[in-house]
Amino acid sequence: MGYYIGTRGLPMDIPWEHNDVQYPANWLRLSSSQDRAKLGITWGDNAPAYDQKFYWGCDADGNLIPKTYTDLQTGWVAQTKHTANTMLQPSDWRVIKAKETSKTMNAGWKTWRQTIRTECGTKVKAIEDCAKIGDVSPHADLARVQALAEYVTGSDYRAWTADPDNASE
Repeated sequence: MGYYIGTRGLPMDIPWEHNDVQYPANWLRLSSSQDRAKLGITWGDNAPAYDQKFYWGCDADGNLIPKTYTDLQTGWVAQTKHTANTMLQPSDWRVIKAKETSKTMNAGWKTWRQTIRTECGTKVKAIEDCAKIGDVSPHADLARVQALAEYVTGSDYRAWTADPDNASE
């Protein structure tokens, strides 16, 4: 809920302007309902909520304005690979030690490292598969972005196998 002039939200405790008149930050708090009515200020619902990671906002009709799918896809693929790399880095020394001492690496760690690489590949493919959704119309990005947002905010994307030292028993 908040104050509005038309569809424009008026933030509390921030100076604002209307019809070339500057209003101080405390005007909304100190004004009477008659003062606000004279300017056409109403109290109502806030603008529709949206995830700023995927959308620029809403148009005048309340429809979501998606960010460019290809930019989002590139970013989420990079983030997924970065996450996998970050998970693998603490155990890199195990690979080096096994190589330097001509011994085999602990099977549990070796399997886990491969599992992380496989999970990363699966997640990247799922992100890339969102490109197949929709058509080539100007608004096709909306369906793709919605599918991407649903996947990367879902439990499948966030789930990674715990390393052998932290696996539940």
